[in-house]
Amino acid sequence: MRNKFTNHQTKLLSYSALVFALLLILWIIFAPNRGVFDMIRSHDAIEKLQTKSQRLEAENKALQEEINRLRDDPAFLEEKARKEYGMLKENEVLYIFKKKK
Repeated sequence: MRNKFTNHQTKLLSYSALVFALLLILWIIFAPNRGVFDMIRSHDAIEKLQTKSQRLEAENKALQEEINRLRDDPAFLEEKARKEYGMLKENEVLYIFKKKK
């Protein structure tokens, strides 16, 4: 059986296939919203969001515990009111002494 393609046509077909394969590989790597680099960026963004989510969950847990203590523990509520809001008990006087320079 005779070869249907000439030597020049075979080389041209080989180069065309090589160029097509190269373009396909480049498309796989750099395709917008689908490429390898975009996938890596998305993976990094997901990791950052998961870390932030874990930090926020821990913060929410701590705040919920503080809320529960404020509801259930009168001594904690009084301490918080005194320290953060400068509140005093009835008939209590606060004296503030300034240091001389």
